[in-house]
Amino acid sequence: MKNTKQFSTVSIAAAFIGTIVGAGFATGQEVLQFFTVFGIKSFAGIAVCTVLFCYFGILIMRISREQNADSHLELVRFTFGKPLCILMDWFITLSFLGVLIVMAAGSGAVVEEQLGFSPLLGSITVILLSFLTVISGVRNVIRAIGLVVPFLLLAVFSVAIISIVLDPITPSKIALLGSLESPTASHWSTAAILYVSYNIVLSVAILSPLGVEGRSEKSLVWGGLLGGLGLGAGILAINLAIICGSPEILPFQVPMVFLATRLNPLVGYAYGLILLLEIYTTAVSILYGFTARIAYDNKQRILGATLASIGAIIAAQYGFSAAVSAIYPLIGFAGLIFLGGLLFTQFRDSFSSLFKPGKFK
Repeated sequence: MKNTKQFSTVSIAAAFIGTIVGAGFATGQEVLQFFTVFGIKSFAGIAVCTVLFCYFGILIMRISREQNADSHLELVRFTFGKPLCILMDWFITLSFLGVLIVMAAGSGAVVEEQLGFSPLLGSITVILLSFLTVISGVRNVIRAIGLVVPFLLLAVFSVAIISIVLDPITPSKIALLGSLESPTASHWSTAAILYVSYNIVLSVAILSPLGVEGRSEKSLVWGGLLGGLGLGAGILAINLAIICGSPEILPFQVPMVFLATRLNPLVGYAYGLILLLEIYTTAVSILYGFTARIAYDNKQRILGATLASIGAIIAAQYGFSAAVSAIYPLIGFAGLIFLGGLLFTQFRDSFSSLFKPGKFK
């Protein structure tokens, strides 16, 4: 796979976005819990997380390219050295399992609220498709993500814009949301940083091979920028749409499907289908990251993917919104160590380069 350098700026941006805009993002549940509940301050949180997405996305891909990383292990080893490498490596690996549970629960919630079927059926379908994609190899993983992202973003922006036009934002709606208690953090800035933290930890499974496979250094930078800006724009659109739909939208586990269905039942079904596809792409990237770390041959990869898939389906019956509020903040707090390590690595290398022989000649 080395030296093919096949992924362009657009492919990199699409894979970056597709890894993150999974169950919580595109349903609106993540945006509601981490941003919208802070009312007017949610917009400051969105601005902060957009900048951080761009910065850390580019940083991870550049370091991975320099280290020729096959998985997140090489990135973690370079960033933390031997003392913390094992601990951080397995934290990231186990985090993949946590998010796979959220993806399974999210697909179950969409199937239940949109189609009236058992949530177990939705979980099994999406996880099974993810399993089959992962065992076929990394290139199919990234291609699958890239194919779905444009449709998902189009659906998100269309539903959000139409909802905003038909039911405009009012000061009373913003005030109502600002009075709610966030289940994730007590301050908008903490929530924004935690949101970036856990998402970057989870996206490292795809960002690392993207850094190696990107066509050039320039494509990595522009891909990271476009990916981060695309994520920020999507979060902003969903945030505005949820504000417009409040307070009726608040009890639903899948707020964006509620908005789509309110526009037209057929629009709701279409959005639900696209949402399931996007949950699938995130589940694919997460399951791939897990198996790439624990498996050393094809037989081990299939066994690891099988056990992880079965475990996620069982644990997903805990519920979607409960899984988001329980798993994501925990990963986010621990992920701050990972982001801190990346920052330290960059400044350490920049400082060391100042003292290279001939630097000031």
